Amino acid sequence: MKRKTPMGFLLTIAVIAGLALIGGCASWRAEKNAPPIGAFVEVEGERLHVLDIGPKDGALPPIILIHGASANLRDMKLALGDELAKTRRVIMIDRPGRGYSTRPKDGWRLDRQAALIHGAAAALGVERPVVLGQSFGGAVALSYALQYQDEMSGLVLLAAVSHEWPGGVVWYNKMSGWPVAGTLLRRLVIPVYAPLTAKGAVLKSFAPDQAPEGYYEASGLALLFRSRDFESNASDIRRLKPQIVAMMGRYGEIRLPTAVLTGADDRTVSPTLHSAALAREIAGVDYEVLPDTGHALHHSEKARVIAAIARIDARAAGTSRRTAASAR
Repeated sequence: MKRKTPMGFLLTIAVIAGLALIGGCASWRAEKNAPPIGAFVEVEGERLHVLDIGPKDGALPPIILIHGASANLRDMKLALGDELAKTRRVIMIDRPGRGYSTRPKDGWRLDRQAALIHGAAAALGVERPVVLGQSFGGAVALSYALQYQDEMSGLVLLAAVSHEWPGGVVWYNKMSGWPVAGTLLRRLVIPVYAPLTAKGAVLKSFAPDQAPEGYYEASGLALLFRSRDFESNASDIRRLKPQIVAMMGRYGEIRLPTAVLTGADDRTVSPTLHSAALAREIAGVDYEVLPDTGHALHHSEKARVIAAIARIDARAAGTSRRTAASAR
C-alpha cells in the first residue's frame, strides 16, 4: 500500500517554488527596469560594466567615481557624473560583483577591486585621474591611492569608511555567507523581503535630507536584490573591517592632493571615527564637515562636492607645474 505524501511537505514545496518564482520575476524586472547603460571592459578575465562620458580632450584631468555599498554606477551618475561630464571625462564603474560587473573569488578584497578598476581605466586610456569614492567606495579609493598614487592627480573621499568602528554586521549580511541557509536567503527571502524595506533604508541613508524624487527607480537599487549581487555586497561588508584595520596605519603615505568631506549628521559612517581621523593623517588634506546633511552628501551637497573637486584640480595643476619646472 502506497504511503501518502504528507500535506505539510507538499505545502512546503509549494511555498518554496512560489518564492523562487517570485524571486526570478523580481530579478528579471530589476534588469528590465535598469539595464546596462555603459560598455563592458575585459580586465584579468573579468567583465566590468563601465560608463565613460564627457569630453576626452578637456583641460581637466579625468575623474573616476567609485560607488558605495548597496549601490551601482547609476548612483554616481545621478549624483555627480552627469554634471561633471559637462567639463571633463568621467568614468563610472560597477564595482566587481555589483551591478553588471563580474568578479573573481577574491573580489571582496579592497586591493583587488582597486586593481580591477585601475585595469579598466588603463584599458580605456585614462591617464592621471582624480579618484573619488563615497562610503565603501571611499575605502576602495583609499586602497587605489595606496597602490597607484604616482599615476593619479588627486583623491576625493566622501563619507569614506577609513577606520575601525564598534559593532558588527546586520543579520542578513552575516547569514548570506552561510553555506545552505545563505543560498536560501538570497534566492527565496531577499527578493521578497528586501523591496518592502528598501525605500525606508534609502530615507535613512539620505536623512536629514530628502532623497531625489524617483531615486529608487532611477538608481536601479533593485539590482541589489538579485542573488549574485546581494552575495557580493554582503561579502564586501562582512569582510571590510579587518581590511580597514590593516590599512589604517598607512594613510600617512598618501601625498596626493586630497579632499575629505563628510556630513555632520551622517548616521551611517561616523564623521568623527572616520573622516576626522583621516584628515589628521593625510598631510595637507582639504577637510570639510558639511552641516545639516547626512551620508548621501554626493547628492544633497552636489555643488559643494564639485567645488572641492575643483580645489583638488587646482592643486594638482600646481603640482604638475612645479614638477615640470624642477625637471627642466
